[in-house]
Amino acid sequence: MRLTRAEVEKHNNKESCWVTIHGSVYDVTDFVNAHPGGPNVILRCAGKDATKEFDSVHELEILTQSLAPSALRGHIEPGTLEKSNDIHEMNSPNKDASLPPPLSSFLNLHDFEIVAQKYLPPNAWAYYASGAEDEISKRQNSKAFQKVSLRPRILRSIPTVDTTTNILGKQVSLPVYMSAVGIAKLAHSDGERALAAAAGKEGLAQVLANGANNVIESVMDAKTSPEQPIFQQLYVNRDITKSEDVVRRAERAGVSAIWITVDSPVVGKREMDERFNLQVEARDDPSRKGQGVAKTMASFISPFIDWDILSWLRGLTKLPIVIKGIQCVEDAVRAYHSGVQGIVLSNHGGRSQDTAQAPLLTLLEIRRYAPFLIDSKMQIFIDGGIRRGTDVLKAVALGATAVGLGRPTLYSLAAGYGEQGARRAIEILRQEIESNMIFLGVRNLKELGPHLLNTARLERDVVGSVKFIGSFYAFILTRNDRVRLTVVARSNYDTVKKDGIFLDSGNHGQHRFRPHQALVMKSLDEVSGPFDYVVCAHKAIDQEAVVARLQPAVNEKTTIVIIQNGVGNEEPFRNTFPKSSIITCVTWVGATQTSPGTVKHTKSEDMQIGLFPNVSVDETLERARLNTFASLLEGGGTKFQVLEDMQRQRWEKVVWNAAWNPITTLTLLDTQSWLHSSKDATPLTRRLMREVIDVGRRCGVPLEYGLVDELMDRINSLPGVGSSMQTDYKNGRPMEVDVILGFPARKAKEFGMETPVLDTIHALVRAVDGRVRAAL
Repeated sequence: MRLTRAEVEKHNNKESCWVTIHGSVYDVTDFVNAHPGGPNVILRCAGKDATKEFDSVHELEILTQSLAPSALRGHIEPGTLEKSNDIHEMNSPNKDASLPPPLSSFLNLHDFEIVAQKYLPPNAWAYYASGAEDEISKRQNSKAFQKVSLRPRILRSIPTVDTTTNILGKQVSLPVYMSAVGIAKLAHSDGERALAAAAGKEGLAQVLANGANNVIESVMDAKTSPEQPIFQQLYVNRDITKSEDVVRRAERAGVSAIWITVDSPVVGKREMDERFNLQVEARDDPSRKGQGVAKTMASFISPFIDWDILSWLRGLTKLPIVIKGIQCVEDAVRAYHSGVQGIVLSNHGGRSQDTAQAPLLTLLEIRRYAPFLIDSKMQIFIDGGIRRGTDVLKAVALGATAVGLGRPTLYSLAAGYGEQGARRAIEILRQEIESNMIFLGVRNLKELGPHLLNTARLERDVVGSVKFIGSFYAFILTRNDRVRLTVVARSNYDTVKKDGIFLDSGNHGQHRFRPHQALVMKSLDEVSGPFDYVVCAHKAIDQEAVVARLQPAVNEKTTIVIIQNGVGNEEPFRNTFPKSSIITCVTWVGATQTSPGTVKHTKSEDMQIGLFPNVSVDETLERARLNTFASLLEGGGTKFQVLEDMQRQRWEKVVWNAAWNPITTLTLLDTQSWLHSSKDATPLTRRLMREVIDVGRRCGVPLEYGLVDELMDRINSLPGVGSSMQTDYKNGRPMEVDVILGFPARKAKEFGMETPVLDTIHALVRAVDGRVRAAL
């Protein structure tokens, strides 16, 4: 049916809205409110020719998918209708822009961003470049990489390097993939098809955005080979059936995995994007509030999903599942236990919650608190702020499988470059990766590791690096009605005084327990006693000073409980309190503070306890005091054993600690990197352990050399790990040198023993500890 201009132009409002696209006239009245980009985009075109606006973000196939056949009202001669001038202005490049520079002049990814800002349509730049609120997270994403320094190795003879890796079973040429980016046609008319073609020719994987302009079948047609990996991003729709359709359609089209995005349950306050659209919309309606492309595009996302959504998705598809948006180690561990094949450490490019920590910090959290994830079958990806080949190598060295590029891929399409621009960006990154691998002295990605990095500046920002075993046992003791607990909360006094301590335990669940306010002390100087039991679970540093300050809390009826690493811990207490009983403990509890007053406890939970006998106290009385404390632990529901020979337990643990704590601190390597660093590493470690065993034997502790084999077997069964001493050093804190190395070294001298390895290691660590203390 042939329509006239007058017939179309009168349908120019929300009650009756017609638009023309390539000469075909559509009645979109019933679709206006359902449009993913919001109704205003369509209403500005009501009664007009919307062809240019439509082509800038859509393919023609979307019409048959979104509109009923009855929506087609007829045809009109092209050029007959008025075009929307506002829309053309929004989608036109800067009118003052000169011809874009040749791609050969681009030297880095920053160059693409500079050119994109000049040539992209203003609405596209506002959408692509905007971050949330003050854009702190957006900036910190890049700055996190700048806080990590490289430690190059020389004279390695590296003629060529191998940059290939495996992503979800698919071979790729670089540890880099194209992240899901929406509305790519704002940058270039070929949109996601251009990215797919570039990715295929350069051997990269691509994640196709849930809000892609090109339909998935069209993008799959742009692949350069059947094996080229394309993954489908999924936002869970408020209408779950629409998400089911997305997954099934993607599976039919041949995608290789589903990447479910969970870091934007609501849309971040992206003020650049909102401000631009407010300026345009205010011309139509001065009372209208700014919303932005992002907010209107994401209005369909469901904020009501939880971890059960993974079961729903797993029941829908057999494809690998990757969960995008992990921002803390706790969620990374939970994702692992949920059985996903991969996780993406991401704060949505700083576009969701401002001041959310940088993904590289989350990767460091994982290395510190859940290092088993690094070598698990679950792959770890990371995005946000990556602009250099060195950024890629730093992420891989810390345990990432690959990194994602989002904004840079969009910027590379701008100014008419399209596929060739994207390929030039990848070529630049490839050259940087290859040259910096040679600088580092590695032939392939598997040779990268944390031993090639200095992360000290960034490590300071990692949360909860101090053990909080005392908080765990405070909780255990408060589960007994007969216990009246006094807590010394030095660093967290205000929080604990007001809100108590929140324990999130893998074995006991979540609990908030509150000591009586009058019994929360800020320092030992405020403590007055005496008490029945004084439990010392602090780090064994400056023991004499701690003991001296405890004197008002202790008398001859007080039992002192020592829960610390090391040997010789009891001597300062015995010398100062000769008439008190001492219960000595070795614990295997994993507890860290994740925020003031909040303690995370893993499933690691065991303890051995026993008397440090006092000949001046009646043996029956000492036994009764031990049994009473044991009954409190039993009443609290924790795992423990009462042993007669606790000194053997302490010495066996110190043989372990005396090796791994100082070696990882002095080398700044993890255990596996140290053992594989040279043929001398393992023999040296074994000699150190044997020397400590020899000292323990002279102290009357029945230790066997077979312990060395047991401990070496144990460390070789674990992935490379650091130590609490290494963590203290990196964070500028004094270290437990004396009880781990100092006591055995002093005893060796008393006995006239030759312990050359122990003496050397002890001297070196004392020097390092002295430097740390001098800086405080």
